[in-house]
Amino acid sequence: MPSAVTGPQQISIDPSGKLVTVAAFAQSGGNQTVKIVDSSGNEVFSASGSSRSGGVFTYVGGGSFTSGGDGTYTVTLTEGSGILVGEDTIVEKGEVFLHRYSFITNDGGANAGDRDFNDLFVTLSVFAYTG
Repeated sequence: MPSAVTGPQQISIDPSGKLVTVAAFAQSGGNQTVKIVDSSGNEVFSASGSSRSGGVFTYVGGGSFTSGGDGTYTVTLTEGSGILVGEDTIVEKGEVFLHRYSFITNDGGANAGDRDFNDLFVTLSVFAYTG
């Protein structure tokens, strides 16, 4: 299993002016949170909630924004969670069309309880073009 991290995560979207979508889902009965801020500290997205029926994911929030500034964003997930991070891209003829970040958490920390890493699932999709 990959090494889990804790605390705020940094992502870079370069250059600015890209369309970003965010979707967050909770499977835990405890409140799960996600907040994204730009390099100036301006909040561009936040969501929180819990699963309404144990064992299935409940949509807790989503939205989109256009990246700006220097393209550096901080993603903060449920306090104290262990976090696994993944990235993937869709490339065509050497050009990135979609860059996706995924975050999954284990509430209580990386080594707490069952290490199921399914309490919060957040995905960010960065599209190469707007319009």
